[in-house]
Amino acid sequence: MKFTLVFENNQEGSGASYDLLFAPCPIWAMGEKTIINLNPSDPHLNPGCISRLIEQEKLQAVKKCVIIVHSIGHGGIESLDILKSELKAAGIKYGVIDFDGIK
Repeated sequence: MKFTLVFENNQEGSGASYDLLFAPCPIWAMGEKTIINLNPSDPHLNPGCISRLIEQEKLQAVKKCVIIVHSIGHGGIESLDILKSELKAAGIKYGVIDFDGIK
């Protein structure tokens, strides 16, 4: 799986959208641009991925997020669980959209 996180914008205009890709290591990307290579030596998603994105992209004021689950890519249900846990710990309410039925 791969994941797209869309963060609510508190002002009028578009929100911020980031892809979590596994190529083969987990990276945050925006479009074709790599934002953060989370762990260049390990293909697994580890805790700290959300806090690193929030800090790098200055998303501290964001309170809501949508996680879109894509059936392509190398991430797994464990990665989704980490994302949900970290968003909750950061005080960000989230919803999950999964076109294959994983919750």
